[in-house]
Amino acid sequence: MTSIRAILPALVGALLASSVAAQDTPAPDEASDLANESGEALRQERQERIAEDEIVVTGRAQEASRAEIHRQARDVTPPGDIRETPLARYETPLCPGIIGLTVQAAVPMIDRIRTNAEVLGVRLAPDECNPNMVLVFADDGQALLSGMMEENPARFQYLTPVARQELRAPGPVRVWTDVQQATRDGMRVPRSRNLVNPPQVRMDMAHSHIYTTVRNEIDMVWVIIDREAARGLSLMQLADYATMRGLVQTEPQEDLAISSILGLFNEDGPWPDELTDFDRAYLTAVYDYIPNLPAFRKLGRVAEEVRRIEAAQLVMDGDEEAPRDQ
Repeated sequence: MTSIRAILPALVGALLASSVAAQDTPAPDEASDLANESGEALRQERQERIAEDEIVVTGRAQEASRAEIHRQARDVTPPGDIRETPLARYETPLCPGIIGLTVQAAVPMIDRIRTNAEVLGVRLAPDECNPNMVLVFADDGQALLSGMMEENPARFQYLTPVARQELRAPGPVRVWTDVQQATRDGMRVPRSRNLVNPPQVRMDMAHSHIYTTVRNEIDMVWVIIDREAARGLSLMQLADYATMRGLVQTEPQEDLAISSILGLFNEDGPWPDELTDFDRAYLTAVYDYIPNLPAFRKLGRVAEEVRRIEAAQLVMDGDEEAPRDQ
């Protein structure tokens, strides 16, 4: 893995590039805590908009059907051959880091991301580590990522033209995930550098209709958020959003039928306070079981996980009536 320190100098100037826990001094004042007066005003405005649209009803809210849950799970998953390709996830210890905030703001966010990962069974690197998931708050994320591509073209050489265009498109958030393919036993598969010498790797035979011979491992993630777009959002919301964009590969949609933290930067919401049942179910489905199951098998378990989470919540609330299966 290319060292994070080799990439940052030309991109973020004076901002430190180490893990938050290893920072001795806070970031500059202009990159201070998002919870300032401007942020509080925007947060209040969001809450007022939610209150205006709120309809009070009695009884239990209508549950999303299994078909609706499965459809949204497919929609937020990047397109691909879900019957032959496994979903990417971390197999190496996770080390989250934050750039562009004070240590006082970043530490609780790092703790939250680590807690979310620990619940999923993701291995965690020690506090003093070189980040492999970096959350960046930038004045201009579009310009920052364009600079990364120009200064370090080798790191982006395997991006498709469509992916490059998406990363450079206008918007409040940009996520770049570097995924490495490995055998089912964890041996890295070399990337193809030309059409003459295809990559080769030797391993024991393992023919199966249940799992694939390879798995996709997340090597590095950059979640770049425009600072202005983040104002008015809580640190927990931002940390949970980073979790849902960093620990798995997801693509936010404008119209979400089921509440998800992925709608945090949509103009009309939803703006949940934390990971929703759908989000936790999606994350659990990806990280449960072996990493080389085809994507369709894991996506097919999201609805089941949502029902399990709902049932557990009912028990905690003292309501023994289980959610109906639809």
